[in-house]
Amino acid sequence: MMSSVSPYGRLACCAVCAGLFLLAAAPCAMASKVDLSDPPQGVFIDEWMVVEMMGGKVGYSHAEIARTGNEINTSLLMSMSLARVGAPVTITQLQSTRETLDGVPLEFTTQMDASMQQLRKQGVIREGKVKITSKQFGAVTVNEYDFPKGALMTWGTLRKQEEMGYKPGTKYSLDIYEASLSATAGLRMDIEIQDKETIEIGGRSVEAIRTVQNMSVPNTPMEMSTIAWVDEQGDVLRTSLNMMGMAMTITRATKEQALADFSPPEFFTPTTIKVRSPIDRRAARQVDYLLRLRDRNVQMPLLPPTGMQKPTVVPDDAVRLTVSRQDHERLRKTPSRTHGKQYREYLTPNPIINSDDPAVQKMAQEARGQAKLPYETADNLRKHVTDVIKDKNLNVGFASASEVCRNREGDCSEHAVLLAALGRACDLPSRVVTGMVYVPVFGGDTDIFGFHMWTQFLIGDTWVDFDAAQGESDCNPTHIAFSVASLHDGGLGQVVFGLVNVIGNLELTVERIDPAPAKDP
Repeated sequence: MMSSVSPYGRLACCAVCAGLFLLAAAPCAMASKVDLSDPPQGVFIDEWMVVEMMGGKVGYSHAEIARTGNEINTSLLMSMSLARVGAPVTITQLQSTRETLDGVPLEFTTQMDASMQQLRKQGVIREGKVKITSKQFGAVTVNEYDFPKGALMTWGTLRKQEEMGYKPGTKYSLDIYEASLSATAGLRMDIEIQDKETIEIGGRSVEAIRTVQNMSVPNTPMEMSTIAWVDEQGDVLRTSLNMMGMAMTITRATKEQALADFSPPEFFTPTTIKVRSPIDRRAARQVDYLLRLRDRNVQMPLLPPTGMQKPTVVPDDAVRLTVSRQDHERLRKTPSRTHGKQYREYLTPNPIINSDDPAVQKMAQEARGQAKLPYETADNLRKHVTDVIKDKNLNVGFASASEVCRNREGDCSEHAVLLAALGRACDLPSRVVTGMVYVPVFGGDTDIFGFHMWTQFLIGDTWVDFDAAQGESDCNPTHIAFSVASLHDGGLGQVVFGLVNVIGNLELTVERIDPAPAKDP
């Protein structure tokens, strides 16, 4: 399995790229020459953009805004296609909002097609609450949260930008609501208006005002910077993001240019990291690493301490990391326990880890078998997921547990979310882990680390790693965790922002392996 199909390429392509186009399509990427305080009835904004990455086109976006009475309806469609070792993956999202003329959020819908089925969310904001209804495979999940006070959506953000203007030196902050990244909190965006400069658009030089936006997710130390060039009226001509070691640009275009055919560029191979010598994953008990980012101007994320890994920050903004196998003999004897309120988000279903789906619950009971103790249950579930996902391919987007349960195909994230959902259905607290793992052979290359997703179960008072994609209950110490998440609010913010400055920008050195590899005679 490991020599023919990557266990982690889908995560790097889908989860991060989903975050890329969500952030790139944030409200600050649109503006209008019309008077936003009193726009005309009907459609008054109709804009097309070309999305480019790695020197080639990867997709397009289309924004449309219309007034009906004293309400504003916005629609944003964004589609991206990338190749993962020759396998194309297309991610499409259609997002609509309904707001008052004054910019007060009323309702939104999001439809994402990143795999075989569509996931649709509808949010209604009333009296300080947001009720989000998610639909997939006919199953409906409803969650209600406090709506972040003062948070804006598309139209409200445009009005605020118009109000603040584009005078160089202007600085201000906004709270933006984007449920796909965080359903419970607003995203903070710090905006700075800088000087004019000349840029190339469609083969001609134009004067444009440079603006900088820094976006961050609450409770996540990372932030993402974008640069947008606008004209005197605030119309966005180009947006640029420097992420994953690659530049992404979104440029004003005609409808014909935006929809023109293209060949998706290779995304996965440039994100891997080659190490100097092979690692015997079966024999290794502990591995010591040194991690740092090539771009010293970007902050190294704080790696979470887990049952397997112990990070230590060292000079030069680097992290020394020790990853060790866990004591599975002890864990096998750990009795069941009652879980307190602090673990509620790791036991309840959400739109991705939807453990309340009857098909998922049925599979969980079949997979559990006669297991009584937590470890035996987790081990049985892991073996089942490894075996039941027969078609281990790179053609699936970020699928939910419901989808994987039925279609039984996909890559590492499909294994991770299905295993997490089966665990919750068996009253095992679960969370997903995003990070890196070593693979000896993949895609014609050898001895590489690539981005990956796996699962952790709470056994006793210890989070224990289980990797269904690699077929491991006793996970080897080449697993490096960058973030852990319950995905309780149905957003990908923690997943995306945990990797946003790392992919394509990481230096990884294997300093020590215990036991040390045998030397050739």
